[in-house]
Amino acid sequence: MLVKLHFNWKDVPRALRFGFSLKKIWVQFLGLLLGTIGYSIFAYLALLVSGLSFKEIWNFWKFVPVPVGEPMNVGGIILFILGIIFFIVLNFFFGVAVSKITYEQLKGDDFYEVKEALKFAFKKGKAVIIAPISLIILAVFIIVGGIIVGLLGKIPWFGELVILLSSIPAFFASLFLIYIFFAFILSLFISAAVVATTESDTFDTLFEVFSTLNDENWRFIGYEALLGVVNFIGTSVFIWAIGRAIWIMHRIWAASWLMGDKYVAVEKGALYYMTYSPLFYKIEGWLDFLKVGGILSPVNVLPQMSIPQHILAFVLGILLYFVVFIAIAFPLVVFWVGNTLAYIVLVKKKDDIDLLAQEEKEEAAESLIKEQEEKSKEEEKGEKEEEG
Repeated sequence: MLVKLHFNWKDVPRALRFGFSLKKIWVQFLGLLLGTIGYSIFAYLALLVSGLSFKEIWNFWKFVPVPVGEPMNVGGIILFILGIIFFIVLNFFFGVAVSKITYEQLKGDDFYEVKEALKFAFKKGKAVIIAPISLIILAVFIIVGGIIVGLLGKIPWFGELVILLSSIPAFFASLFLIYIFFAFILSLFISAAVVATTESDTFDTLFEVFSTLNDENWRFIGYEALLGVVNFIGTSVFIWAIGRAIWIMHRIWAASWLMGDKYVAVEKGALYYMTYSPLFYKIEGWLDFLKVGGILSPVNVLPQMSIPQHILAFVLGILLYFVVFIAIAFPLVVFWVGNTLAYIVLVKKKDDIDLLAQEEKEEAAESLIKEQEEKSKEEEKGEKEEEG
């Protein structure tokens, strides 16, 4: 059944309800998992190329190196940047899949398959990556043009004339650079929604980005601010609930009449496999408030345990990463869902087009065309039989 929208700011907070979906969280979880695996491979290679041994990397970062401030050579820096790009690009594709599932759900298809969403994302999602890259390339061309003019300005007499004639165009080019910057930021927010709802290519995606920037800029900013507040509150509650679930497990299994100290040792062993980075401490106060700050305190040495306990600690360490991915997946899902809702509302505002109803009209038109084609074929067949 088609979801009825208000087509105003009231639809944005509904991102929490539509985002709290096992299917969407699972899709984003897969993106984070695969992206982290790829990133970790690049990060390990970057650190190995930079002179660190595998043992040194493992002892400090375990599965996921986050080498903030770690000196690396040129090859290491390139590999590390490639790892980050791989992670970001892959998760943009999975963001398209989340947006597509959301769009189909809004149209009334609650059983739209994850497989179909991923197939759609990797087939049509290139525009989500190429659109912002196109804006970067355009900005680079303008900057290079400015540099060339500046170099010409060094030529005696002729240079002054060039600068004089170029000053006004250069001013407007600089203004256009600022405009491109805002378009680039906007493209990161709504490109996935544009592709998911309209199946657009790169040109159409860029057109929608500039159209939204020109016609609905302040409304977009307001919607994003509202979405940010809603997302922060919802994510805080979600992470707190995850922390309480782990606490309940601890209170039961670490009870003296059950596993007791054996389970406490296993917990410490699981934390041994968690990664470390000074970056994480920027959110330490928030996580402490949510009673999950212990995740930032990995142990440096494995406690004394039996072989079965070591195996259990290793498995729980892997599962702890999965829990972290789930905790990160939820706000990302709300982000994609919220921007899908926001884009549908903005299109209604600026173009007076209901993307949900528009799809129904297109499907009805397609079915009508098919019926007419079948009818004409039957008539032709009947005429041939009469002639025969």
